[in-house]
Amino acid sequence: MKNKWLLTFITVLLLSCYFAYFDGNSVIGDQTISAKIAENSILPEFNQNASSWENVTSADLAITLKNPTFQKMRDFILKDTTSRNQFILNEYECRHFATDVNNNADTAGIRCAFVLLCYRNSQHAVVAFETTDRGMIYIEPQTDAAIQPIVGGQYQGEEIIDILVCW
Repeated sequence: MKNKWLLTFITVLLLSCYFAYFDGNSVIGDQTISAKIAENSILPEFNQNASSWENVTSADLAITLKNPTFQKMRDFILKDTTSRNQFILNEYECRHFATDVNNNADTAGIRCAFVLLCYRNSQHAVVAFETTDRGMIYIEPQTDAAIQPIVGGQYQGEEIIDILVCW
């Protein structure tokens, strides 16, 4: 059952990454990407006299995310309060920490990846930033520590068999 859930989760995550990458808004050359605003974000005002949204373009519903410098990423992580949240088994776990940091980075206009470190029988969620001056930096969102996961290496006492990075 656990493996079936993991396979389903990874499949959905991969499909989400695929569609986000090939949505027509991505510009890979300068590492800038447009991301659609989530449902709970502030949207342009609805015209009460019309039966639909008027003059709303996809640009109105998008934010621009940019790869940060190492210093900008560091400043963001130090200001972000997600690591102060309490870990609660089966309620607020690693994937929630990673999602919250990722969403907060989006709000700040910083491009951030949701990363799954895949083990033989489980996985662990962290985040990553492609910095413009130091390359890819992985962050443990529960502690704000920089980590260096590698396939075949160990993290939290488990061997990493794959690393899935989803922008």
